Amino acid sequence: ADIGRDSGSGSELIAFGALPLSRPYLVPAAMARMARSDPRAAFKVLEGSWRELVEPLRDGVIDIIVGALRPYEIADLYQLPLTEDRLVIAAGSQHPLAGVEKPSMEQLAAYPWIVAPANSPLREQWENLFAEVTTPSTPVECGSVMIIGRLLTEANFLTLLSPDQVALQIRSGLLTQVGPPLEGTKRVVGITTRRSWRPTATQRRFLEMLGDAATGEAAEGGPSDLRASGWV
Repeated sequence: ADIGRDSGSGSELIAFGALPLSRPYLVPAAMARMARSDPRAAFKVLEGSWRELVEPLRDGVIDIIVGALRPYEIADLYQLPLTEDRLVIAAGSQHPLAGVEKPSMEQLAAYPWIVAPANSPLREQWENLFAEVTTPSTPVECGSVMIIGRLLTEANFLTLLSPDQVALQIRSGLLTQVGPPLEGTKRVVGITTRRSWRPTATQRRFLEMLGDAATGEAAEGGPSDLRASGWV
């Protein structure tokens, strides 16, 4: 692959898996940077949960998983942290709590919530949030950010999300953040590869692009970065 790159012929495939946390911002931002700097790069993207992507990674179907890292060591896999993520409470811009800087737990419990599927890390974070107070109504259980975003704009629901997942909706004024990011909800986002994997020059460049996008470094010749523009 490196010889082909030096000769200027053909394209090189970058095959990777994208976990939910990386899809709205990190992955497309890095891909756009890569497309501008190296038009010969080609991408194959698999979407799924960790359980759905880890075996394709081990089997060599993909070479990278981008998203939330596991909080433990894995013997045959290498995890590279890129950035930290903290959950926020999101609502539609029309919500009565929009603009409230420090809502009380009673205020938060007074409205219906959209919750993540049972046994998911996000659902556990939500359950911890209301562990010591009255549990609010949860009429919707859903893992689709697209559906959740639409529901938030149509009714007075609340939900827990990563800021990256609703960055564009917040920036456009459709959604808003209620209160500050939640303490104790930190998640490490990064790259997982096989320990035996040796990336080509093109693949190494993509890893660098992921790192730049994660830190909000401005892309040369590209638009201003969302993280640097104060979108949340």
